[in-house]
Amino acid sequence: MRRFMMAGFALLALCGCATPDSVQRQAAINCLAVGISEKDPQFETCTHAYRRSYMEDRLENSFHDALNAVPEDRRIQHQWVY
Repeated sequence: MRRFMMAGFALLALCGCATPDSVQRQAAINCLAVGISEKDPQFETCTHAYRRSYMEDRLENSFHDALNAVPEDRRIQHQWVY
């Protein structure tokens, strides 16, 4: 049972680290926009940096969403509640 759980957690970790194809395409487009073509030796480093930036932004947004699990209702101000 323990091995199945460890294998499941490992599979979830791999899925969590995978970058969607659309992110990889966008990273390539961003590198081309700054003047790094696919033939340049820095192209792989550039795409990796953009993919990593995207994943870090997603992680940060998920962290902030977890901290504020209940969205604030701005229609009712605090001083209006009796």
